[in-house]
Amino acid sequence: MGCAATDGGTSMYHCRLRIAVFDEKPDLAEMVRQIEPLERFEHAVERRSAKELTAVENFGLLIWNLGDGMSPGALREICGPDTVLVYCADRHWLDCGGGDEIGEADEIWELPLNFRCARQRLERLLKQIKLERDLHLYRSYLDTAIDSIPDMVWFKALDGTHVKVNKAFCSTVGKSREDVTGRDHCYIWDVSREDFERGEGVCKETEDAVIKERKTLQFTEMVKSHGSLRQFRTYKSPLFDSDGVTILGTVGIGHDVTDLVNLNTEVEILLSSMPYAILLRDNEGRILNVNKPFEQYFEVRREEVLGKEYEGWISRAFFEEHSINSEGFVESKVCLNGEAGRTLEIHENNIYDIFENVVGKLSIFRDVTMERQLEEQILRNSNTDFLTGLYNRRSLYQYLHNNRNGRLLNLLYVDLDYFKHVNDTYGHKVGDDALILTAKVLRECFKNEFIARIGGDEFLIVQLGEAQREALESKAQQLLDQLSDVFGSTENMDSLSASIGIVQNGAPDRDIDLLIQQSDAALYQAKESGRGKYCIYGIS
Repeated sequence: MGCAATDGGTSMYHCRLRIAVFDEKPDLAEMVRQIEPLERFEHAVERRSAKELTAVENFGLLIWNLGDGMSPGALREICGPDTVLVYCADRHWLDCGGGDEIGEADEIWELPLNFRCARQRLERLLKQIKLERDLHLYRSYLDTAIDSIPDMVWFKALDGTHVKVNKAFCSTVGKSREDVTGRDHCYIWDVSREDFERGEGVCKETEDAVIKERKTLQFTEMVKSHGSLRQFRTYKSPLFDSDGVTILGTVGIGHDVTDLVNLNTEVEILLSSMPYAILLRDNEGRILNVNKPFEQYFEVRREEVLGKEYEGWISRAFFEEHSINSEGFVESKVCLNGEAGRTLEIHENNIYDIFENVVGKLSIFRDVTMERQLEEQILRNSNTDFLTGLYNRRSLYQYLHNNRNGRLLNLLYVDLDYFKHVNDTYGHKVGDDALILTAKVLRECFKNEFIARIGGDEFLIVQLGEAQREALESKAQQLLDQLSDVFGSTENMDSLSASIGIVQNGAPDRDIDLLIQQSDAALYQAKESGRGKYCIYGIS
């Protein structure tokens, strides 16, 4: 992504993000330089002219503000595969010829630029770039983790094909990762189709059991390979989709115990190889063993917990009540020095002796702190406006796609009057406070409607279903009155008001962008008639 790794010190990585700003004036590039880089990032900003279109594939972010001499599609062809492209264009280009190429750019900034808004949008883009870099890192964590495990690890789809395996798996079956990926049990283990259908040494029954029980199960399995049998102690779990219900496949860990006759030896090998915190306890609940990651996770020495009662230890170790996450596992926060620490996902499995009697339990604690934080941050960033907490334009289109369902559509396009004057006169802090106050009033007036911030001081209220003109006018006037009261009683905001453009009962088949344009036209008419008013499209 045009992001060169540098010496990260104590960090896992440090990224030097190259940013190209194609602009005749220095203002935009200077604004980019003023943005503080995010953690583990530094910026290298270059301002270029149209004649300097060389090596642009090396930039992680390209901002084009040199008119339509180069289209988004043409720029995309010379950019790197991961380059984030921002294209600046005026309303005429957007309306009259740029529509087909809008999708080639990651963002379109409308000219003339509002530098405050441009800065906010750029900061969000930089956060997204960092999130993608972090996600790449955590994928690398997973690959490195499973490859560091000396036991076989595999992920299988419901049709039995292997979608991901580790090095130990490939070594055991004597095939490369590329050869194994996408292949079924018969090909990988050299088992005939007849033996597979009969279920002889093919693990088919255990896969079905995991899917049926919808939880982690432990097995001792005999697998036929090259005409001989191997014995494995396996742990298999279902993989759930994001809805927490649909099973996508299974994941398994298999330890070859063909030559092991001592169960304790097997457990010690497993404990020492796992990159997660592991605790082993007997049937009486006494802690028998823990591994090194356990000592690190809980900031405790091994000698301090061995022989202690498990229930007593775990009640002190966690900060809050345990909850069940979307994968069906227990999840809670570690208590360190009286405060909540990292979030751990807890897996528990029975331990069996050679006679299949339960002799204890194995608890695996997996650190999911960063996963949860990234999930929450990605969800927030992709759907809401960070300043007001309202939905953003992306959420608006998604909401209408999911909920319009052939119904009439009413839009109230709200724009603050004299906002630029207040923002320039009293500063961005007052301007931001005005936007936050506006969002608060919008929520109070339209408790059950969808509200989005779609521009600097522009908001859109969506009401689905047929609406009477009198009801829309009443709600619009109520909003204007409440905003007037709030602004009038707030220091430095008494000059503010709002204008509203309304589209009533837009046809179900009418394009949403056209309806937004019509509400914008009504808004313009309201401002022309004196501001602080509302106007319904098509009605003088």
